[in-house]
Amino acid sequence: QLAQSRIASILARRQSPRRCRAHRSMARTPIVGGNWKCNPASVKDAEKLLDAWKGQAFDKDKVEVVICPTSLHLPVVKPGLEGMGMQLSAQNVSA
Repeated sequence: QLAQSRIASILARRQSPRRCRAHRSMARTPIVGGNWKCNPASVKDAEKLLDAWKGQAFDKDKVEVVICPTSLHLPVVKPGLEGMGMQLSAQNVSA
């Protein structure tokens, strides 16, 4: 009888989906990313783009925004992006 109850217990566990506790308790936050490639063409255009984004709002608790400008624009746009709650990432280039 002990063996039968053990087998029933094992079968019941196999039929139910197994998930770890951490997976069930952690909510996933969507990430929206933008890769600039070769745009904007100049630092002045990058500053204009930042000015246009200043009026846009997003809920930082519901979405992460990551912008990936070219390496030439990184130092120029970093303060503005971080001030708007966006994250900054570098992009690599390969030929």
